[in-house]
Amino acid sequence: MPRSSALPQAYQAVLNDDAEHLAKIIAMGISPNEMTLGGDTPLCAAVRMGRAECVRVLALSGVNLSQPAHEKQPPIALASMRRNVPVLKTLLDFGVDPNTRFNSPVQKQVIDRCSIKDLRNAMESDRGITPLICCAARGDVEGAVVLMRAGARPGMGTTRYHRYPINFAATQGYLFLMRVLLGRDPDSEPDMLVTVDLSSQRAWVTKQGRIINHTMVSTGREGYGTPPGRYVITDKHTSHVSTLYHVNMPWFMRLNCSAIGLHSGYVTGQPASHGCIRLPYEKAKEFFAQVRVGDEVEIVY
Repeated sequence: MPRSSALPQAYQAVLNDDAEHLAKIIAMGISPNEMTLGGDTPLCAAVRMGRAECVRVLALSGVNLSQPAHEKQPPIALASMRRNVPVLKTLLDFGVDPNTRFNSPVQKQVIDRCSIKDLRNAMESDRGITPLICCAARGDVEGAVVLMRAGARPGMGTTRYHRYPINFAATQGYLFLMRVLLGRDPDSEPDMLVTVDLSSQRAWVTKQGRIINHTMVSTGREGYGTPPGRYVITDKHTSHVSTLYHVNMPWFMRLNCSAIGLHSGYVTGQPASHGCIRLPYEKAKEFFAQVRVGDEVEIVY
């Protein structure tokens, strides 16, 4: 890298985190667009270093808010890779499209900055990652909320393997973020909870802590055990056919985008399924009507 004294003045002001000086020299005619010899821009440097006030000054100066630097990625893609909501919000406030996709292929220097294995793999082998996908994979709730309020679409997935923000959040087990991506209010807690007890082979629905329904169930038999844990109902289908076992599963309530869910089926009060939670038909229908997508399910011993 060239000596700091050889750097463009606007770039040097960004490095110094001096937004006031940056605004002053731009007003005097110094170009805010001049690149370094290495191909970096003042805007991308400000985004990368989380300097929101410098980003605002550069945006006000009229720089191209979508111009990539040496990473070949648009500034909003770089912003989504770090937890700095003010930077992300500044770009969005100045009209940057929240659904801007990462450019492909993603360069190694960008991939190396990512510590989430699932996201790294997507950068290497998938196409069309969005800022919302990046925030979802990283568990950045605030970033995801800002993007969605600006119009980011949770139903916009990658273009090769068609994975969506909810899939990335589910892989990491980010329950709260999954609920947000499913359209639930980030400022409220769910009042409904389904509990499945593997020991007693019972399940019940509570509303604000009060049991409103309960039933006998059959969970996964030996070798196909239903995994305990906390889940989110990610989708519901009145009629569903298993792609694995080719059997009907009416009133299906999927957990964490996985193959496991609650549904109507033959119930013995003993473990009997391939991992799903079977409910008697009428009870499955009642549970289905009582819970919403985004409600949580806890599976306990």
